[in-house]
Amino acid sequence: MLKKINRLKKIKDFTEVKNKGEIYHSPFFSLLILKSDNKDSQFGFVISKKISKRAVDRNKIKRVLAESVKVNLDKFKNIKAVFLVKRLILGKKFEEVDREIKKIIK
Repeated sequence: MLKKINRLKKIKDFTEVKNKGEIYHSPFFSLLILKSDNKDSQFGFVISKKISKRAVDRNKIKRVLAESVKVNLDKFKNIKAVFLVKRLILGKKFEEVDREIKKIIK
């Protein structure tokens, strides 16, 4: 679980990142990134019911993404980011998701 200071919570933050941010694509997710004045990077996750009707699956995806971000947190500097998850992520292991996040960071 990410610390509270590293989580996007407000709808206005999500919309700000959506409207002003740059988008990067991966087979598992798209990542919207917006430079921020904050010293702490913040992250949000959007996982639609189109991905999976089961809340268990959506929560597992969110936990895997959050853990991967937590491991790589030092590589993200002064940003707000929103992960837009794609259906292909279903059933993927932590290592595969972590590899994709590292590719996008570069």
